[in-house]
Formats: sequence, C-alpha cells, structure tokens
Amino acid sequence: MPLELIVAYAVFAFVGAATPGPNNFLLLASGIRAGFRRTLPFVFGISLGFATLLGLIGAGLGTVFVHFPQAQIALKLLGTGYFLWLAWKIAGASVARSDDTRPLMGFWTGAAFQYVNPKAWLICITAVSLYLPAGAGYRPLGILVILAIAVGMPANLAWAGAGQGMRRFIASPVYLRRFNLTMAALLVLSIIPVWLA
Repeated sequence: MPLELIVAYAVFAFVGAATPGPNNFLLLASGIRAGFRRTLPFVFGISLGFATLLGLIGAGLGTVFVHFPQAQIALKLLGTGYFLWLAWKIAGASVARSDDTRPLMGFWTGAAFQYVNPKAWLICITAVSLYLPAGAGYRPLGILVILAIAVGMPANLAWAGAGQGMRRFIASPVYLRRFNLTMAALLVLSIIPVWLA
C-alpha cells in the first residue's frame, strides 16, 4: 500500500473514531458513571469489535449489501431498535444511587455492539471501498485493521477520560439526570444520519 494512502486512511479512521457517535456517547456516559479504569474493558471491546467488523467487511462481508439490499434495511432496523432501547435505559437510569459504579457495557457487549452499530458499518464499508485496493489481498487489509485500532483506541480512551473528568461536575442527582437525558437524546439523534445515508 502506498504511504499516502495509509496516511489518508489513518486520518479517516481517527476522524471516524473521534467524532461524536454512539460509541463515544456511551464511553462518555460510562466514564462519568464508572470512571476511566472501569470503562477500559468497554474501550477494548469497541476496538476488538470494530477491528473484526472491518476485517470481515474487507474479506467480503460488505458485498452482502450489494447483493441483498434488504440486509442493509434489516441492519438499520435492528440498530435503530437497539439504540432506542439503550437511550431509554440511559434516560431512565437511577441517579439516586451514587455507589453504582458499574460501567454501561463491558468488553463483550462493547465488541458485539459494533455489529449493530450502523455508524461502525458505514465507516467500515467506506474504509474498504476507498482505501483497500481491489484484489490487494490480506496484507493491506491487515494494515487497515491495525491502523483502526492504533488510531481508534486513543480516541475512545479520550472520550472515557472526558467522562472521568466530568464526574465531579455532575455529582448532583439533578445534573446527572440532565446529563443522562442529554446523552439519551444524542444517542437517538445519532440514528438520523444512518437513515439519511
């Protein structure tokens, strides 16, 4: 793979991982609720899930959407339903128990979440179609996967760290309730671009 293509992809992957979206809203909320250290398994799960999704799409899974457009609609419906359920869960989360420091998701749920996250699918399909030369083989795909982890994980860690940093400012139940409602609304709003794409 040419160096300029690798650099362009690294920038694309970082922007995709760092910009607001479902993963980052959940990382921020988990950082506030559970702290940075307890959110780390979720961060690692996101990285593994995204990397395996990218690898599978690069290996040919993305062609399912070309041959079966209904599969894309099914994914959007499944992802939308799951996002709405998560938003409901976040909006209704108890703010009275300050001793509840469980993260919103763990390693395996963070990994599995990528498979119903329409933004993750869109980023992976776009990455493969733009940055993986046709017939390039598995070595260039491996480079894309490794770079996705290398630039995505620091972005995810930053969102979890931002949540940790906000903990002391959102300690009161009133502010925590407002924050939860805001995160739930943002999670719902993050669905809209998927349906417009």
